[in-house]
Amino acid sequence: MDLLTHTPIALLALILGFGFLIFVHELGHFLVARAVGIKCTQFAIGFGPSMITWRKGIGFRVGTTEPEYQKRINEGVDPASLGETEYRLNYLPLGGYVKMLGQEDMDPNAQSEDPRAFNKKPVWARACVISAGVVMNLIFGLLFLIIAFMSGVQFPPALVGGVQSGAPADVTYAQGYEGDPDYRGLRVGDHITHINGDEIGDFMELRLAAALGRPDVPIEFTIDREGADQPLIYRMAPRRDPIENLLSVGIAPISSLEAAPREGGTLDRAGVREGMRVVAVNGEAVDGYGQLYRAVQQFGTQPFEVTFATDDGSEQVNVSFENTTPQLMVDVDDRHRALGHLAGLVPAVRLTPAANSPAEQAGIEAGDVLVSLGSDRWPSTRQLPQLVEAASREGLDVTVLRDGETIVLESRVRPSGGRIGVALEPAMEHPIVAGTLTGTAAASLDLPAGSRVVELAGEPVSNWAQMQAALIAAARAADGDDVLDVEITYELNIAGSPTETDVLSFDAETIAALARLQWQPPRELQRDLLMLRERLSGDNPIEATVIGLQKTHQFMLQTYVTLLRLIQGWIGFEQLRGPVGIVDEGRQVAAEGWAYLFFFLGLISINLAIINFLPIPIVDGGLMVFLIIEKLKGSPAGPRVQTAATLVGLALIGFVFVTVTFYDIVRIAGG
Repeated sequence: MDLLTHTPIALLALILGFGFLIFVHELGHFLVARAVGIKCTQFAIGFGPSMITWRKGIGFRVGTTEPEYQKRINEGVDPASLGETEYRLNYLPLGGYVKMLGQEDMDPNAQSEDPRAFNKKPVWARACVISAGVVMNLIFGLLFLIIAFMSGVQFPPALVGGVQSGAPADVTYAQGYEGDPDYRGLRVGDHITHINGDEIGDFMELRLAAALGRPDVPIEFTIDREGADQPLIYRMAPRRDPIENLLSVGIAPISSLEAAPREGGTLDRAGVREGMRVVAVNGEAVDGYGQLYRAVQQFGTQPFEVTFATDDGSEQVNVSFENTTPQLMVDVDDRHRALGHLAGLVPAVRLTPAANSPAEQAGIEAGDVLVSLGSDRWPSTRQLPQLVEAASREGLDVTVLRDGETIVLESRVRPSGGRIGVALEPAMEHPIVAGTLTGTAAASLDLPAGSRVVELAGEPVSNWAQMQAALIAAARAADGDDVLDVEITYELNIAGSPTETDVLSFDAETIAALARLQWQPPRELQRDLLMLRERLSGDNPIEATVIGLQKTHQFMLQTYVTLLRLIQGWIGFEQLRGPVGIVDEGRQVAAEGWAYLFFFLGLISINLAIINFLPIPIVDGGLMVFLIIEKLKGSPAGPRVQTAATLVGLALIGFVFVTVTFYDIVRIAGG
């Protein structure tokens, strides 16, 4: 068994790895400074007071060696017999530094007339010293990735596992097949082989290509599709993803057929064990998630049976399912949140609280349907985050629908950090309408929130799956028509619960969209299947180096895209990870084995290099900017300018550090 599967050992290995990355960064500064003749008085890992130090001629000491060093010098001891550099391990393990004579980050006035001082060296020498730490992080980041890829690291393959309704990947036709519904949009199981003519190897490259694109410039995707005689070409311009707030074409990674049953879940209760695989649907063999996805479509709302088996076929388990998860249409509101709907009808919200979150502490249970939050009744997935953000310290009263009964919770939910710690999803099991979407046929109904649909297109309905089935059947029968009128009967959420019948009139575009709707595999099945991953490795050091260089380049681009989107306001600080979040996620990654530990450390090392070389005062990139200014104008920037810039940089870094750490703690605590 890999020792790293034990969490404490994984955490220790991760901490030692972080310490090593800091060490090599500072070692780069130190070695180059010594090489160009700069006197280094301290080499430190961590900040604050020294815990343990070592100096040539003195040895190890608890605390600093400086008083003893000065005492010996005053006593006439030959300085050559003593080391001029004190090596320190400090109490605050948040970084490190090399203290050079004539260079002080917090005090630009700290100059020296000593010829070995930092400020006395030419600009090129100081530039080499400043950039050396970043270069070392890039070198060791690449080395760690090479080690990881020598063993092999798994990545999601460039296969389509899902397509977002209304996204470019859903509405774009293959070149040469414009107007042909069989070639409108990508399909689950499609293999993306090239982007803009360049071969790609995994899903990360696909996401990065879209994130780096422009909304008005199409990207060419080459697709291998099962049953197609030749590759298909789709030209799609990315658009802003409402969930991740990055440019995307609306493609999700694919799942595998391997089961990982959740305790107490449908598969677990049926006797499916971890590692068993889906082998058939209603007796028909399936080989790959794409086949499973397509097999599910033919059953509509009728029950079907999924067969799981061990690899050797010695054990089989049959599990019955039915399609209860419609493929909702997606609209994006002015806050860039996705709003799922069915022809303009918006479902009520189903809640799943995180462990120890404010929602769980208030008494919310998994599967509760939200009736009211504060004074707002039947809020949608779009409205709920706004209500939580605006909540006062007193919290919000909560009413839920649980097992068919309306329950007013005894405790209020009190947000923490603007969150209550719940996952939101449409409540598909109840035909409850939380609202209607403006600009759609459903908006004319003027339904009070909380009303229930009773009948649709002449079919009685008791959940959203049956609603979708009725609309799909009506739309496919009318596909090609300009107008489709569908009768809808609903029970109004007002006194007396009266029932009314009205007509929904759909235009040709909505008819076509409804006709394309499909069934998602049942939620209980989706959640218990592992994401498909393929091993990426090099058979020899040269191949591993090539892969490492490719991934280093991709990681650098990904970091710059994230920073750009942060500046643009597309993503918030809550989506970033600080030291606490990095350690938490790194612990989980490291527990996968040594290859994943080296992969994660390589990724962190590359990110450290990028962040350190940003043009922000106090970090290496900011110091490099001052050197460029000095070279251009022939003299250094004034001490007042440098001091002001340093304070601004320090305040900026401090703000980001405190903010992301707060969100890390809230996230880990379940909020």
